[in-house]
Amino acid sequence: MSLDRTDHRLDRFAKALAAPGAHGIDLFRLVAADLCEEIGVLLVTVTAVDPADLSFERLYSSMPEVFAVSGRKPANQTRWSRQVLEDHETFVANDYGVLAETMPDHATSRAAGCESLVNVPIVLFGEVIGTLNCLAGDGHFDESRVRACEDMRVPVMLGLLVAARARTRPDRGLAR
Repeated sequence: MSLDRTDHRLDRFAKALAAPGAHGIDLFRLVAADLCEEIGVLLVTVTAVDPADLSFERLYSSMPEVFAVSGRKPANQTRWSRQVLEDHETFVANDYGVLAETMPDHATSRAAGCESLVNVPIVLFGEVIGTLNCLAGDGHFDESRVRACEDMRVPVMLGLLVAARARTRPDRGLAR
């Protein structure tokens, strides 16, 4: 990515947060639009980890008719959870077999045309606070596309922090 494109992206992110009533969803929309346009991702979701039970709440979905916002996934003990939650490493399922093995909602993903995924842990102060989830067709994620997803960690982290702040300050950051 060129420096001019990076500067433009950062400027758009900053303007989204500077707006009165800004919310994390504003950043999530920009992240999703960039990933869909630049690397051909079909679906983007963002989840927040509930520290009480380690379940995941979906805060954003680029296909809310397929994966509803506020949907929850319970905590589980799988190789996915070890890799993402414990080791803080990006998980890549680049074919439907691996996707089906690790994601309970794999049939819904497949019905939406998504047979591969990248889950990027969003880590703050040593804890996973959420994930950026990018889905596409079978075999879609090569090294450069995985890196493009990982490059969105900071804006997603900011969006998660803004969303968390909105929960404690109802006068700011109202969901839309």
